[in-house]
Amino acid sequence: MENRADFSLIGLRELHHLSLLPGSDFAQLYAAYLEVGRRLLGLSIGIVSRIEDGDYEVLAVQPGDGGISTGDHFPLGDTYCSTVVSKQGSVALHHVGELEEMRSHPVYVGMQLESYIAVPLYVQGEIFGTLNFSDPVPRHEPFSIEEMEFLELMGKSLGQALEQDHLDQQRQLAVNKMEENMALFEGAFRHAAIGMAIVSPQGGWMRVNQALCNILGYDEQSLLASDFQTITHPDDLEKDLNHVQALLAGKRNSYWMKKRYFHQDGRIVWVLLAVSIVRNADGTPRYFLSQIEDVSAQVTAERALRQKQDELEQLNQELADMARTDPLTGLNNRLVLMESLRQEFRRCERSREPISVVFMDVDYFKHYNDTYGHMEGDVALQAVAAALRPVIRDTDVLARYGGEEFVALLPTANVQAAEGVAERCRHAVAGIASLSAQVSLSVGVATLLPCGEADEAKDPEALLSAADQALYAAKEAGRNCVRTALL
Repeated sequence: MENRADFSLIGLRELHHLSLLPGSDFAQLYAAYLEVGRRLLGLSIGIVSRIEDGDYEVLAVQPGDGGISTGDHFPLGDTYCSTVVSKQGSVALHHVGELEEMRSHPVYVGMQLESYIAVPLYVQGEIFGTLNFSDPVPRHEPFSIEEMEFLELMGKSLGQALEQDHLDQQRQLAVNKMEENMALFEGAFRHAAIGMAIVSPQGGWMRVNQALCNILGYDEQSLLASDFQTITHPDDLEKDLNHVQALLAGKRNSYWMKKRYFHQDGRIVWVLLAVSIVRNADGTPRYFLSQIEDVSAQVTAERALRQKQDELEQLNQELADMARTDPLTGLNNRLVLMESLRQEFRRCERSREPISVVFMDVDYFKHYNDTYGHMEGDVALQAVAAALRPVIRDTDVLARYGGEEFVALLPTANVQAAEGVAERCRHAVAGIASLSAQVSLSVGVATLLPCGEADEAKDPEALLSAADQALYAAKEAGRNCVRTALL
């Protein structure tokens, strides 16, 4: 457990360092990810690939002198990564030569790569490529869950950087288009090319310029024979008429609004309308002077930009959630558990209320994995998590501690309540009927009962350690049972 914890901690630190790298220099980014992956996984070859229409392109490779170079192209079917694409998920092979169906694979025949681990890189929901590591030397044992989780987090992090770059490019294109349109509008205005009209107090067009005819698609005579009410979108007409009435009543001298006109061909034209009133000498309305600028492209660009901003905010939220969620089970991860444990421990010290921890371990899980395979093992862990959720209150914290271990933090729960939760968890898991074989839990319960100044010598880790020791006692007692420790 200690080695797994050390690897997870080191992996989180490395991921944090990678997240701080600038996303604009992908050569540097790829090199950093490959160096970290090779070092932590103990594999000699690392590749970032781009996969498109059955073509496998090497975007980056370490080392660069191993027969594969950046820019090389291969048929996807001639690579181990074809399995990643077909599975749409992670692949880990610790000794390829032991697999009869893989001995004739082009990569194995040509390069004798014995160990291989890879994850897909997703950009906007589609597989962009893979992040993969390999070595001619087989591993003595299969890749661990911690190694798989670490590489999956690396893949998600790199995929997020690729997706962010893609969104930034799209957003910049939208911004460039909007700036271009604004420049065109300004130029047209300086040269009196924006739509201009003199409109009667009743709304009829009295004079129009060619630019307005071009905007609306009508010739001059057709416009002069109509009024602005006829071609205004009905959803904008009432607002426009209210502004007009305010001008006629002398409450204001001008207004502007964004509105929609119907083009002669039936499509909608967005315009920025500025209207001022010209009065006779006696103050009675004479006509309206209207300036009409076509802003359809700007509206489209603004909507596209808002959409990209919303997508960016969603991606940022997903990244924040990913850092606090176990990717396999969807439960809280160890980081959330330890934060909550420290917070509740301090609250317990103030309120003098009890606090309990339930430490659970799936019995003989290694044997289950060895018998049914890691994919079925993952399914089993997901089923265990699903069975535990309804047992745990919303005010409690349920987390995957690591591997096949789960922890429930129960604020304010005394030892009897905690033992009840532990037994319900054990029965819930024992009742899972959808797996290849029945699974069970060994459970350790630890409860801190505040009683005075002596508690100051205790700490959250001591409570967790006590629950772990109780779990060990449950295993010693034959497994599939609950044992309790008091602090």
